[in-house]
Amino acid sequence: MSTLVLMRHGQASFGAARYDALSELGQAQARATGLWMRNQGVHPNAVLHGPRQRQADTANLLLKESGYLISGKQSEALDEFAEGEEIFSAAEQLLGRSMALDSGRSRLEVLRDYDATCRAWANGDVRIPGRLSLGEFREQLRDWLSSHTQAQHANGQIEVVVTSAGSIAALVCEVMGLPDASWYSLLRVIRNASLTEVLYSKGKVSLLSFNGVSHLPPQLNTSM
Repeated sequence: MSTLVLMRHGQASFGAARYDALSELGQAQARATGLWMRNQGVHPNAVLHGPRQRQADTANLLLKESGYLISGKQSEALDEFAEGEEIFSAAEQLLGRSMALDSGRSRLEVLRDYDATCRAWANGDVRIPGRLSLGEFREQLRDWLSSHTQAQHANGQIEVVVTSAGSIAALVCEVMGLPDASWYSLLRVIRNASLTEVLYSKGKVSLLSFNGVSHLPPQLNTSM
């Protein structure tokens, strides 16, 4: 058996002009994960990451802190279903109110609208221009998972896969054979820098753990 460790990127810059950047806390989460892996004697054979800056930076900070002499490899298939700014724009069109944090609305109110828009996208009630539907998004990740787990790997491989919450939720749905309706329920609980373990052998996959954050100190345990 081999293991895919699906890691959500560290905290991004929610509500900032550019979402796709690790906050200081997100950088600390990535470094803490790398340190934990080194202390636990976890030696990944490969580290993969999606094309977003927050995904690549999380992988690079993890590798730097762990001291592993390998480089992260990018995979376009590990992209998120949409960027924060795109979801904000879709939310404003769907709900008819500003998503700006400086508009007088509380962060909690904005987060609720953000979540509602993610659910609406999953249900097919809103489209995000230039982006896949949930079914298409799942198919993209299904193809990646199938090709990756059926490839010829030596037994006992450990690969860290740094991606985003939407991708992890979709991959867990694929591994568990869950319907589209389960995607949002998984998405909304996935923590920053959390670890989800998938075991695989000869194309067969199974879920070992989901959304683990015990490797992070309490002050680094966040959801957004």
